[in-house]
Amino acid sequence: MDLIEVQKGKLSVHSPIEDVVLGQNIEPGEVVQMGAPVMNVASLARLLITVYLPEDEYGQISLGQAAEVTVDSFPGRLFQAIVTHIADQAEFTPRNVQTAEGRRNTVFAVELSIDNPEGLMTIASGNLISRLAS
Repeated sequence: MDLIEVQKGKLSVHSPIEDVVLGQNIEPGEVVQMGAPVMNVASLARLLITVYLPEDEYGQISLGQAAEVTVDSFPGRLFQAIVTHIADQAEFTPRNVQTAEGRRNTVFAVELSIDNPEGLMTIASGNLISRLAS
């Protein structure tokens, strides 16, 4: 009986976190290879997003700086965020960056950590528009 209970335990899937299943990689009845991902699970209480700033605004931000984020799905509502990463290289560099106009087309990736305690924002919430707090 103990052996059967052990075998039953091996057939159960347990997540190390309690939150939302974002995707399922297998269907019931399929054989799963050891170490293969079965589902994508994520906590939606704190989200990471990447926004892009033009070069002329790059010097105005710093790590740990507060930011406010709006989402198209919730117009007029502000979500609080913190700058957690600033890229040290441009994401897009035009062929000719000799002019001021060309430098405006150079953008830098900035990662923001957003508090989402109510779980309102999800991957499908739409476009995120951020505004760095002064």
